[in-house]
Amino acid sequence: METTTFKKDIIDWISQLEDKKILMEIASIKRNATFNFEEEFKKGIPLEEARQKSIEKIRSYWKK
Repeated sequence: METTTFKKDIIDWISQLEDKKILMEIASIKRNATFNFEEEFKKGIPLEEARQKSIEKIRSYWKK
């Protein structure tokens, strides 16, 4: 099957889907296919900051 025809068949099938479970699976595949680890890593907080926040959170529980 030609790639263009194959893609069109999939697009037509997806556009007619109503099953939420299948749509969620497709969304998950898309998310995994477009995930950029380097960009997501840059959004994270530095280790020392995470450590400090964890310590503060634990100490707040002791005060209760």
